[in-house]
Amino acid sequence: AEPDKYGAALVSLVEDDLLKQVDILFAIQKYCNKIGMPKLNDEYVIQAMFRSMYKYDLASDEAFELWKEDESEAHEGGKVNAVIQTVEWFNWLEEEEEEEEEDYEE
Repeated sequence: AEPDKYGAALVSLVEDDLLKQVDILFAIQKYCNKIGMPKLNDEYVIQAMFRSMYKYDLASDEAFELWKEDESEAHEGGKVNAVIQTVEWFNWLEEEEEEEEEDYEE
């Protein structure tokens, strides 16, 4: 992640800290739930935000998996809708991981 683009504060919050990355993903879920889980330009806002977090190395594959697998009451607000709205994103992420594994094996 590049501090000059995303702010040193955000990078310092998530860099090399898996649990903080997951916390940011829960914060995105909470925010999107608060604004009604909208779509913008034919894409769910939560999916676009997750995609950006990944693209700019602000959350790892493992952070996304931990977010997805969490079923705690503390994070249930909007979780079902968030999971539904990010199915496409997680399918892409799984394909990406499979391709990386195939490349590694070759």
